[in-house]
Amino acid sequence: MVTPTKTARVDPQESTDRLLRDLRTRRDGLSRREAERRTLVYGTNELIRHRGRTWPRQLLRQFTHPLALLLWMAAVLAVFSGSAPLGVAIVIVILLNAAFAFVQERHAEQAVEALAVFLPTRARVARQGTTETVDVRSLVPGDVIFLTEGDRVSADARLLSGSLEVDLSTLTGESVPV
Repeated sequence: MVTPTKTARVDPQESTDRLLRDLRTRRDGLSRREAERRTLVYGTNELIRHRGRTWPRQLLRQFTHPLALLLWMAAVLAVFSGSAPLGVAIVIVILLNAAFAFVQERHAEQAVEALAVFLPTRARVARQGTTETVDVRSLVPGDVIFLTEGDRVSADARLLSGSLEVDLSTLTGESVPV
């Protein structure tokens, strides 16, 4: 079942009946009309990628975040108090920190882009009491999703029945399913 991410958090220990009531859904799924309405309210089920950020802006952000600004002030104070070597050392620390943070951020963005390959494009859901296959972008909070062996989980969900082992190796590197 898809759980909302833009609304109040759902307690994972909460009873299934209460969860269904809170999400205003049933075990046989939502109506198509209600699913369309919730798509308008919650938006589509997709990762938001911040395109358009250029590397100069990302690098500049590393020099202007609050800790960096505090270090810049410390460097200026050190120079004005007659301790120029300390001021230079602080500036070197700022430059090294910015370079490492910039590289790390770029690697993280590339990792998120690589994970997009693993996201499913279709999901089996209960709508109006029948099982149908829909585009994962159209999943909404309250949808009941059916998973079978080998399926990729297409949204945040709560297990209503059965048991589940999940291979998280692409995310965590763990070799044993959880």
